[in-house]
Amino acid sequence: MIYLFCAIASSAAVSAVLRIGDRKCIGKYSRFAMNYLSAAVFAFLTMQSREFVLDGSGTFALGLGAVQGILYLLSLVSLQSSIRKNGVILSGTFARLGLIIPMIFAIVAFGELPGVLQTIGFLIACAAIWMMQVKEEKNSDKNYSGLILLLVISGLTDSMAKIFEELGDRKLDSWFLLITFIVAFFLSVDMMIYHKEKLGVSEIVYGCLVGIPNYGSVFFLLKALTSLPAVLVYPTYSAGTILAISLIGVAAFGERPRKRQWAALGMILVALILLNL
Repeated sequence: MIYLFCAIASSAAVSAVLRIGDRKCIGKYSRFAMNYLSAAVFAFLTMQSREFVLDGSGTFALGLGAVQGILYLLSLVSLQSSIRKNGVILSGTFARLGLIIPMIFAIVAFGELPGVLQTIGFLIACAAIWMMQVKEEKNSDKNYSGLILLLVISGLTDSMAKIFEELGDRKLDSWFLLITFIVAFFLSVDMMIYHKEKLGVSEIVYGCLVGIPNYGSVFFLLKALTSLPAVLVYPTYSAGTILAISLIGVAAFGERPRKRQWAALGMILVALILLNL
């Protein structure tokens, strides 16, 4: 369970540093490139073994890591596209509701069936995520196909850790993560060049600061999936991250949640209890 708590703490730290960096940085892709570069360096330095053989297991780690790196950038691009068309609130909600995808993977592909209380907790968590971020709007001119695409890409990105946990060689965990971040780095550099962004000191500093907790969030999520069922890990990870980010927002950034959001946080607490019974 400690790995799951560490994954939640790391994910919340990523959001907090990104928020601080938004005030200091101009280049978005340049900051993400430095984020992925520092995460790749950290993954390399923390390797228990640097031995890599391009056999069946090595090829699988290489291929799945590359796919996850591509999905990292696709999720970023789809999120940005959705924000332009649908706004931050609705886009963020659908991105987090992507937890449905790895849940389906766990149930259908790997036979992990949730209990009654876990199912109720999962449904409450989804309802709380929606309630936390979506507000009633008279304007219904939304691009729902883009929102569904965002949900699917975000969910597929999260699913890669479970697929590797089930089918990959766990001795190659660090290589899987290293390849992921290297591919994401080069793709981000391509986007940085395409958008003609400059790499300044702020982008380097805040990008590198994000890299370590970013690595930690994926590393600890993979470790959590080793010892806990995915039907528990994914909703707990998503709901717990929202709860942690909200508390950081109140304590560190002076945010004042509305009554509906406080109610949603209460629902998340109930969901976390039910998920862990």
